[in-house]
Amino acid sequence: MRSILTTLVLLAVTSLDARDVEKSAAGDRERFLAVLDKHFAAWDADHDDVLSTNEINQLVESAEVRGEEAAAIAALKRASRFTKVALPTFTLEHLQRLAKAQPIEKDMPDLPAMFGGSLKRIAHTKRELFSADGPRIETIRQGRMGNCFSLAPLAALAYKRPDYVREQMIRPLGDGHYLVKLGQQEVKVTAPTDAEIALSSENEDGSIWVNVYEKAAGIARNAQKPADKREAIGLDALNRGGSAGTQLAFITGREMFRVSCSFAKKKDLPQAEYDGHMAELRAALTSATKENRLMTCGTLKTTIPGLTPNHAYAILSYD
Repeated sequence: MRSILTTLVLLAVTSLDARDVEKSAAGDRERFLAVLDKHFAAWDADHDDVLSTNEINQLVESAEVRGEEAAAIAALKRASRFTKVALPTFTLEHLQRLAKAQPIEKDMPDLPAMFGGSLKRIAHTKRELFSADGPRIETIRQGRMGNCFSLAPLAALAYKRPDYVREQMIRPLGDGHYLVKLGQQEVKVTAPTDAEIALSSENEDGSIWVNVYEKAAGIARNAQKPADKREAIGLDALNRGGSAGTQLAFITGREMFRVSCSFAKKKDLPQAEYDGHMAELRAALTSATKENRLMTCGTLKTTIPGLTPNHAYAILSYD
């Protein structure tokens, strides 16, 4: 890919893909199985002995589902998204069998590990909108959704204009709701539930401003789709992935433009044409940095240490 790789390494970017590999801790399996046994009958609202996707979604959005119960629901929600293998129906017996399996088969969900990770995230969250010195982008950790495309623009905005994010973009209404400004529209949302917190991003300082944003962004993104294409819950609309540039324009209400790097993949591109593309790229980055504009970028297949393939980044500066 010639010298463009060196140029991209020099970009100041923030990666939101700091997700550790989940491993179940001592006691997670037993605790998950105990929660499953205790609550399954109540979760099965239609009493057909199968926990459906719709029933799981309703539980994810319920503020009454808390703590260990919410962690178990978040684990089941994540498992319901698995597509590499055909999972059995979510009967109590099948779920117990999945949870007890040791070792975990390839491409199968590790329910105890998902439960334990969800429980830690719930316990760590303080439920305050911003910390005293927030918003800070270095504390954001992407959750278990494929929504880096929506977090990179937020990081760029919070880095350049933290006061706007805190004072205008995400505001508490005093009644348990929040008003989130996304471009030209405002989205009113309830506080994230425990299960939603377990499924979405994490802040090392325990604040929930990113979770509130994700909830509102998911609802708004879902509403843009034709009625027959909408997801059951907003977070699923974010989990499908998307364009960081399009999302940047959406949350700011401003026009955006792209500069493609696809030319760098052309092995037989004449040097003069290559140099012209590079000059255009450098000029765009220099101009955007000078004018304090927001920037994002994305990777495809990359072997550069520190860069994640198929990932979105906020570009903080260019020199």
